Amino acid sequence: MGRENEPDTSSGWNPPYREPKALRVQREGIEDLVSPLYPDRAYIFGRSPESTVVFSHEAVSRQHGRLSLREDRRWVYRDLDSKNGSYVGRPDVPGKETRVRFHRLTPSKDRVLEAGDMVLLGNGRSRLTLLAEMPVEGGARPHAAPRTSSATVQLERSIDRCARHPLPVFLRGDSGTGKTFIAREIHRRGGLEGSFVILNCGRLPQDPASLTSELLGHLKGAYTGASLARVGKLYGANGGTLFLDEVEFLPRIAQDFLVDVLEGTGSLAPLGAPADFREPPPRFRLISASKVPLRQTDLRPDLAQRLAAGDFIILPTLEERREDIPHLVATFLHRLKVEQQYDAQLTPEALDFLARANWPGQIRELESTVRTVVAREAAQQSLEGNARAPALISLEAVRSYLEQRALGFGGAPVPLLLPGTGSPPVDTLAPVRKRPSALTAQDIQEALARQGGNKTRTAADLGIALNTLKARMKALGLS
Repeated sequence: MGRENEPDTSSGWNPPYREPKALRVQREGIEDLVSPLYPDRAYIFGRSPESTVVFSHEAVSRQHGRLSLREDRRWVYRDLDSKNGSYVGRPDVPGKETRVRFHRLTPSKDRVLEAGDMVLLGNGRSRLTLLAEMPVEGGARPHAAPRTSSATVQLERSIDRCARHPLPVFLRGDSGTGKTFIAREIHRRGGLEGSFVILNCGRLPQDPASLTSELLGHLKGAYTGASLARVGKLYGANGGTLFLDEVEFLPRIAQDFLVDVLEGTGSLAPLGAPADFREPPPRFRLISASKVPLRQTDLRPDLAQRLAAGDFIILPTLEERREDIPHLVATFLHRLKVEQQYDAQLTPEALDFLARANWPGQIRELESTVRTVVAREAAQQSLEGNARAPALISLEAVRSYLEQRALGFGGAPVPLLLPGTGSPPVDTLAPVRKRPSALTAQDIQEALARQGGNKTRTAADLGIALNTLKARMKALGLS
């Protein structure tokens, strides 16, 4: 291919890095997955259910490769000692797959990838393509139209408004309400050419040298172990968006850095730069988020005024947008299907329960619950030899997990349903049903009698998948 792992600097000219903004995943027998590339995420590809994107083909190892953003803001792929290897190539003509030459990558070594590069995982049927832009039609979203609450309609209008002006935006909302998602949407809809960079203010280092490296970057050799130059978060957001998450925890020294950048004053040299180093201050769209009002933070008054000098969005809680829960659940299930290859659906009773349950952890807790109950049901089906059957998530599966989770946090299970929903608390509902392997012939016959012999309703009554019911009936000699 003629391209080395790092740019050729012998000529004194480096071609501009073609930064990828999205990823296309192609797997045999499955619709293509197209997703934005988020700088704060590392993407693991493999057959393991814990992978970011799961491949079922046997040529792919359990953990085959990893894609991540390096400290010099280059996307790199590393083969994780896979059995059949990873291969990189670039189509001469997009879509003409026969005109591609591939080079096998050295295991456990980073390979810089650019927009247009293609990676094969073990064979040509499992591939990744780095895209220069996120296609309009892409994304792991359900095909059904959403049911939106009035709070969500207002939130959408606020996002669209903020995307159309360059002013700072301050987001206030409880933990788990989706502040990072909203910030990403404002950046995406605004069409900025630069990157969306997250600065988690609660995790910044406290010592000046490390903080300088984090915010302003460092030069190669600036300290022992600095084998690569690092682009700081402030310059990484140049031409794009800087998102200050948990801004209420921003250390005072970092506040000083940020005020200097916003005012265009002070020394903004990376760690290890010579004394005469000069570079224009970065320019970016500023979005900040907090769980508390600005007056309750310890931010410098002049910085707080700058954060408040634009637009505000107060994020609604999940209780205020309860009508959206069925659509949110559908979104989570669709994402699990296209990313982890979990094929699952919830019974109407289970979905109704989720829509009425109390969610102190907001959307994050709801998504975590859906992901967990689906993974648990898939694991149980695998134990019973029904790994390929679609998973039917029953009310009892959801409620059993939430009760165990409550106990795991300490104390007795608390009522999971909001007061005033017209439903009994959890401890008055029917007891948790048996596991499929513990069901007796009498259990199944009684359930069949209750449901008039209908096996689909009987499976839902017993809290198991239809194929699981049929397999258990066969094992017990029931017709």
